[in-house]
Amino acid sequence: MVVSVKTTSVEAKVHHSVRKWSGVIWFLIEVNLIGGTIFGFPALFKILPQYGIYNDTNNCAIPLINRTEAEGKDSSCEGHQTRQYQNALTLGIILFEIPSVIIGPLIDRFGCRFVKLIAIIFHIIGWLALAFVAPGRDSLLYVHTNFSSLAGIIVLLTAYTSSDYFSKSRAFVSALFAGACTSATMWYSIFQILNDADKITLQQLSYIWMSFSVLMLISSFLYLDCRFPILNLPYRFDTKFEKKQDHSVIITGEDQSSNGSEIDNMKCFPSEYIGTLTGVMWTAVGVITTVQYVLVQLTNNVSLSWRAWLIVLSLVILMSCHLVQLWWKYVKEFRKKSVAIMKK
Repeated sequence: MVVSVKTTSVEAKVHHSVRKWSGVIWFLIEVNLIGGTIFGFPALFKILPQYGIYNDTNNCAIPLINRTEAEGKDSSCEGHQTRQYQNALTLGIILFEIPSVIIGPLIDRFGCRFVKLIAIIFHIIGWLALAFVAPGRDSLLYVHTNFSSLAGIIVLLTAYTSSDYFSKSRAFVSALFAGACTSATMWYSIFQILNDADKITLQQLSYIWMSFSVLMLISSFLYLDCRFPILNLPYRFDTKFEKKQDHSVIITGEDQSSNGSEIDNMKCFPSEYIGTLTGVMWTAVGVITTVQYVLVQLTNNVSLSWRAWLIVLSLVILMSCHLVQLWWKYVKEFRKKSVAIMKK
């Protein structure tokens, strides 16, 4: 009887392991297709004018008298279009980065599945807007960048949070998702190549990308959990490492009572707040990214561009201080281990 119970337990663990890693592969595909695509949006700057997007007659159509005025008109029209595309891009990047501080706590409160179902709605709205964008409906371009960015960051954050289903492989899984997010920037460039070759239209590509919401819906129920008792997963976040750390803290607590900070440093971040942590960290990255876009405006006047370089230098010093802090903590821990080994 005992043997059969143990065998069943082992089989369940193997089954869960297969399901977890298949979920990682699925999320890698999702993040690659949906998360981070906004950063490749400039590739559409060559395509959108072909569809007459923001070819506003009030800004472009002026009476032509000679060739010089015609050239001025073309330059004015292109400048107006590019500014609109850049504004849509900037707003999309801001909405990809900054809302993470809100999305993270929502994940902790309602679960990854619930938040991802909201992302599906955003995803459909965003790509449907790009499919319908046309002269007279130019503002749908902003709808596309805004909602597709919100969907992308939710897909990315829920994928990052799912790495907590693993104990020993969390860092590896998170690194895979980071790489998938970076590679997602290539899709708009592929759109440009296919469009220039007359293989497919932007509208058709938009419908194809909108159909990926089906992948998101399936993964929401197969590989993610929620706080409501509906079709929940048979496994939970892996907290073995946290319990081990807490246990070691209790055992050594009396010897280290003179230095409470050492005990706190030994504890890892609780799994129930992993969404909040991820959201706060991603928002911090977003703030820095947004600052970088603002710096571009400071370089318009070359004589005053030193202000932008001063801000960049401040950010570099800040990150360098954090790097030094990490290395200092590593050296201290290494010395402690060396002393403990020598005492033995």
